[in-house]
Amino acid sequence: MRIVAVLLLTLGASLAAADIPVEYNPLVVEAPFSFSERVFDLTSAVDRANRENKPLYIYLGADDCPPCKAYSAFLQKNRELLKASFDRVIFVDIRTWLKGPALVFKIGGNRYSLAKFKALVGDANRSLTYPYFWLLTPSLRQVKQLPLGTANYMPVDKQIEILRLP
Repeated sequence: MRIVAVLLLTLGASLAAADIPVEYNPLVVEAPFSFSERVFDLTSAVDRANRENKPLYIYLGADDCPPCKAYSAFLQKNRELLKASFDRVIFVDIRTWLKGPALVFKIGGNRYSLAKFKALVGDANRSLTYPYFWLLTPSLRQVKQLPLGTANYMPVDKQIEILRLP
């Protein structure tokens, strides 16, 4: 039992490296354990976006995803250059794993499968790759369709452009 606890603590410490830096004030959303679905409750994020009248920058990252860890390291390394851009949004850090049960998004009393959530927000991307990003108004409409792939986010100038609001 003791060995299992040590292994879990070690694994947890190594996964922590994928966390979004605290300087961006991320709102962390994790699904409670379930064999049948991963439910991410975005209610508090939407409420906060409405209160602060800021868009939501929703980041769907996976703890076992090398590009997600690279994105987190990029954000850590460029905190000073990116902080002002991230101050204009509510950074929602959805944490999950690459494989697992179906993704479900909960907002208030409503539940949406990934496909229904993407339809709700107006996301035209047909696939889901990790990491995945949405930039949404507080009323859950896309500010703009965000591109797939971390190459579109990791140069500082591209990340700033992604977060530039029309």
